[in-house]
Amino acid sequence: MANNTKAFKILAPDASTPIGHTFIKCHMVFDIEQGTLQRKARFVAGGNLAEAPPSITCASVVSRESVRIAFLIAALNDLDIDTSDIGNAHLNAPPREKIHIKCGPEFGPELQGRCAILVRALHGLKSLGASWRAFSARVLEEDLNFTMCRADNDVWFKPTKKADGTRHCICVLVCTDDIFCVAEHPKAMLDKLDQHFLLKPESRGRPKIYLGAEMETHTFEGESGKTHWTMGSQTHVRESIRNVEAHLAKQHRELKSKVSSPLPINCAPELDASPLCDDDDVAECHSRIGVLRWVVELGRVDICTEVSIMAACAANPRIGHLDAVHHVFTWLKKHDRSKLVFDSAHVNNKEQSLPDWTDFYKDVKEQIPADAPEPLGKPVEMTSCIDSDHAGDKVTRQSRTGVFIFLNRALIVWCSKKQSSIETSSFGSEFSAMKTGTESIEGLRHKL
Repeated sequence: MANNTKAFKILAPDASTPIGHTFIKCHMVFDIEQGTLQRKARFVAGGNLAEAPPSITCASVVSRESVRIAFLIAALNDLDIDTSDIGNAHLNAPPREKIHIKCGPEFGPELQGRCAILVRALHGLKSLGASWRAFSARVLEEDLNFTMCRADNDVWFKPTKKADGTRHCICVLVCTDDIFCVAEHPKAMLDKLDQHFLLKPESRGRPKIYLGAEMETHTFEGESGKTHWTMGSQTHVRESIRNVEAHLAKQHRELKSKVSSPLPINCAPELDASPLCDDDDVAECHSRIGVLRWVVELGRVDICTEVSIMAACAANPRIGHLDAVHHVFTWLKKHDRSKLVFDSAHVNNKEQSLPDWTDFYKDVKEQIPADAPEPLGKPVEMTSCIDSDHAGDKVTRQSRTGVFIFLNRALIVWCSKKQSSIETSSFGSEFSAMKTGTESIEGLRHKL
C-alpha cells in the first residue's frame, strides 16, 4: 500500500480540479502470486476512461535475434551473462498522461475525498509501457553512459576494457522489466542498475529461461574451459504435446505412434479435399499452429518449413490439415530434446582461400554507415544459406523461400515463407529468394 500511495500527489483540501487533467477511477486489486503465494495489493487505473495520448503508447521489447547474438558474443569474447527482474518497474516512471483521481476510503479518513494527481505510471494506463521504456532509456543513457543500438532500440552498449586490456562492449538488453547483461563482470553492472531500480534479489543470476526459451551452457568435447550457450524449448514442447494428447483423448483419439518426417510424405495441403473443419476444429487448428510457430521461434528450425506450409492453410482449414498439424506434434514427441548451440568457432580455416569475385564486382565496397561505432571484441564471419523450391504450391505455382544465416557456427536467423510472385523458372524463384536473403543479411550487418 505504501508503494502505491507514492504514485499520487495529494492536493490540499481546498484545491480546485487541476486544469488539463483527465478524471478517471482507480481500483484497488488484490491478488495472490502463483507459486510464491505472496499477497499483493495495487492500484489499477481505469485507463479506458481516458483518451489515448498523442504520443506513442506501446513498449518495445528486445528481439530474439539480438538475444542470440548476445549469447554468441558472450562465448566469443569470454564474457559472462546475468539477468534480473525489476520489481514494481512501472512505478519508477512518470506518466505521459495527465490524470487525476478523487481519493477513496483506502487512502484513510484524513485524505478521503481529496483530489490527487497521478505522478507514477500505474497499471491500466494506455501509455504504461511507453512511460517505463522512456524512463529506463533515460537512466541507461544519461546516468550510466550507454549508447542505444540504432538497429534494435532495446539493446544498449558501452565500450570498456578487461583486466588484461582487451577492449570489448558491455551489452544490456531490456525486455520490459527484464534486464539481460553481457559483461566480464555482469554482477557489478547489475549492482549499478540496482541503485536506480529495485532488482529482485531472487531473480538475479545466470539465465535459465529468457523470452520463453530455456538457456543452458554447453562444452564441446576437447574444448576444455570454452563454454557456449544453448537455447531449447523442451518444457514448452512437452507441455504442448500433453495438451494435444489430452484434447484428442476426449475424442477417443491419439497421436500416431511413429512418423519419419515432420509432415507426411508427399504432403500437399493445397490439394486436400477432405471436409471443412467445424468451428471447434478451426479453433483447434489455429491454436495448434500458433503453438508451433512459437516453438519455431524458440529454436526448432527442423519444423520451420512445415509450420509455414500449414499456416498458409489456416484461413480455411480442413480435417486433413488438422491431421497434418497433429502429425507435426507426433514428430516433436519423438524428437523433444533438440536445442541450438551458439558455437563461436569460425567456419573457415585461416589457411583456406576464399573465392575471388573481383572479376564480377570490381571495386565495389560495402555500404557501412558513416557513424557506425568502433568495432570492439573479436570479429565474426557471416555465412548464409538461401534456397527455394520452384512452384512448390501445386495450385498457385508459388515458390517458397528458405533462409539460414549463421554468425560463425551459430544459427541466428531462419526463415521459410511463400513468395508473393509467381516465377516461370527455377532461376526466377532462386533470384527472388536471394533478394529476401540479401535483405536479411543487410539487416543483420546493420545490427552488428
